[in-house]
Amino acid sequence: MGLLRDLLTRRSARDRSSDPTATLGRHLDNAAAIVAAARRADVPLAVAAALAELESGGRNVFGHDAGGVHSAPRGTDVPVTRERYEELVARVAQGEKSNGVGPAQITWPPYFAQAAEHGLHLWEPEDNLALGLEILRGHLRGDLSAEGIARAGTLYNAGTLSDGVTAYGRRLAAATRAWAERLGESAPPPVRPG
Repeated sequence: MGLLRDLLTRRSARDRSSDPTATLGRHLDNAAAIVAAARRADVPLAVAAALAELESGGRNVFGHDAGGVHSAPRGTDVPVTRERYEELVARVAQGEKSNGVGPAQITWPPYFAQAAEHGLHLWEPEDNLALGLEILRGHLRGDLSAEGIARAGTLYNAGTLSDGVTAYGRRLAAATRAWAERLGESAPPPVRPG
């Protein structure tokens, strides 16, 4: 009986680990959207999971940007809906401050217009993540090394490398490595100090 239980336990663990949606779902919200968006944007799943983890935990919420249209105290999330998103876009167009939107925390107003031009609905988690990952992929420029991910993460979060790679960029590279290990993908080596 013990041998059979061991074999079944090993098999069920292997089956679980081969299902990336299940693996992501144990740690992040909107796991299926993360998997689908990674495919759409042609970005490794570990990178997609790391971005979702750092930005929102995969939650479809507005960011806690101070003074943003849908700001709320830390620990209080405002869910993204079509109506709230459309209100945000209208108010930002009138000069109010933007919030991060959705799992990828899209904040820069020109991205709202870009999403609309491409028929993307940023209130939908998969579309939101697909745009965020396309932006990140552009910053990566094919460099999936830890340093490349750290640079791309800095550009995604800060918009510039003028102050060098930021802590956010290094966290994105480390989170990508951790997700690659969880998912059984090849991982970039750690970022070199300096």
